[in-house]
Amino acid sequence: MRWSVLDTVLLTVISFHLIQAPFTKVEESFNIQAIHDILTYSVFDISQYDHLKFPGVVPRTFVGAVIIAMLSRPYLYLSSLIQTSRPTSIDVQLVVRGIVGLTNGLSFIYLKNCLQDMFDEITEKKKEENEDKDIYIYDSVGTWFLLFLIGSFHLMFYSTRTLPNFVMTLPLTNVALGWVLLGRYNAAIFLSALVAIVFRLEVSALSAGIALFSVIFKKISLFDAIKFGIFGLGLGSAISITVDSYFWQEWCLPEVDGFLFNVVAGYASKWGVEPVTAYFTHYLRMMFMPPTVLLLNYFGYKLAPAKLKIVSLASLFHIIVLSFQPHKEWRFIIYAVPSIMLLGATGAAHLWENMKVKKITNVLCLAILPLSIMTSFFISMAFLYISRMNYPGGEALTSFNDMIVEKNITNATVHVSIPPCMTGVTLFGELNHDVYGINYDKTENTTLLQEMWPSFDFLITHEPTASQLPFENKTTNHWELVNTTKMFTGFDPTYIKNFVFQERVNVLSLLKQIIFDKTPTVFLKELTANSIVKSDVFFTYKRIKQDEKTD
Repeated sequence: MRWSVLDTVLLTVISFHLIQAPFTKVEESFNIQAIHDILTYSVFDISQYDHLKFPGVVPRTFVGAVIIAMLSRPYLYLSSLIQTSRPTSIDVQLVVRGIVGLTNGLSFIYLKNCLQDMFDEITEKKKEENEDKDIYIYDSVGTWFLLFLIGSFHLMFYSTRTLPNFVMTLPLTNVALGWVLLGRYNAAIFLSALVAIVFRLEVSALSAGIALFSVIFKKISLFDAIKFGIFGLGLGSAISITVDSYFWQEWCLPEVDGFLFNVVAGYASKWGVEPVTAYFTHYLRMMFMPPTVLLLNYFGYKLAPAKLKIVSLASLFHIIVLSFQPHKEWRFIIYAVPSIMLLGATGAAHLWENMKVKKITNVLCLAILPLSIMTSFFISMAFLYISRMNYPGGEALTSFNDMIVEKNITNATVHVSIPPCMTGVTLFGELNHDVYGINYDKTENTTLLQEMWPSFDFLITHEPTASQLPFENKTTNHWELVNTTKMFTGFDPTYIKNFVFQERVNVLSLLKQIIFDKTPTVFLKELTANSIVKSDVFFTYKRIKQDEKTD
């Protein structure tokens, strides 16, 4: 694999997003808990696995979790030589998520190399055929692809997240798209079909698109398209049934079970229904701000070789098929986003390297490209700043653990309610039980919870006052509030309004205040401090013992 400085920058940006937002949410919980259990108990003893206590409504595949755990082992072994003991395993969680980010990052780089190799091959052929008049230069097409990626919030922020769409699914679909660019159509159909049945069934729409347009463009026969698709589904089914039936202790094919539950039975619609056009009118627009890449797609498609057209049309087919599913989420079409960037990069490279600068309009057109990437990157950083404040459960657990360590509290039980568990609480965040003896209870059943209530020494909950806690005599206070955790809840425009609409000011005087009087750094600090609203959402309580009441 060819490597460039920008490849390193890509992995650095992915890592930066990971460090800024180290916690996970409920959508990521299955994979992160599964990886924890595999690393902690091994695959040979599943009796203590979290999914047996909290199985969820449908089974999910363990294949991705097993792969990530295996890839994490060498790094964890090396870190254990450096650090022999630690209060929690949150650093292990960072390593695990780092491996997820590495698989995604390397797949982007591989796809970039495939794109560049395809154009380089075409250019060489044209030179050999002496078609000088028709030769366009695309030496920077891979660079533009990486630049568009680096400026993308969704791909950079979520590349390290243990969502099922990003744990091996996106990396392998990127490889499949790369194979199409290299002319390996049968292998691409095989791999994408395997990914669909093992990891995410919606990838079957992308696989079908690759097969369909490979046949239409006469790259392979219909028989081969069907044959390799069936081979991929067959091998993928065998892998998933073998692995997942073992972990779930019953025969299952999770992606098929999930399809029957969410799509056929219609339970996914309970999470919201949107119009058919939502992916095109809302989600793609949200993922591309400013919409330069989207605007370049028409131009890029006209310039694209047949292989790139197959990739782009297959991705469009994927989005159209999923548009008929009432419940929509941006991550369902994330596999098509790299293809959109491939076309955008093609258009950008053509303009940047082949447009003759004769008019001021040409200069302005070229200037838009780097300015668009810079704007996208700054928007991405703004989203990151806000998004890192949306994991109060992880922050609450960290503060609780710090208190336990600082005060040397041992052999206590803390109950964590559902909302904190959904916003950052994972098994990796728990203190070493052998050292501190802290039991983390996450009981959801109301009857069982009431029986266990007297045994709790601490609570991490969403109830703002002790009087609102369940199973308590409201006239007696048994709990003391020891900590609160804040979360981003909105914007307050007052500061920016007062700053912009000052008396006797104009644009130049405002710029002078920002650049010279305050300096941009100070202005940004004041802007965020006065405009971003954070409110208390989680509360940590300590049980007041009888002797403490007497004192």
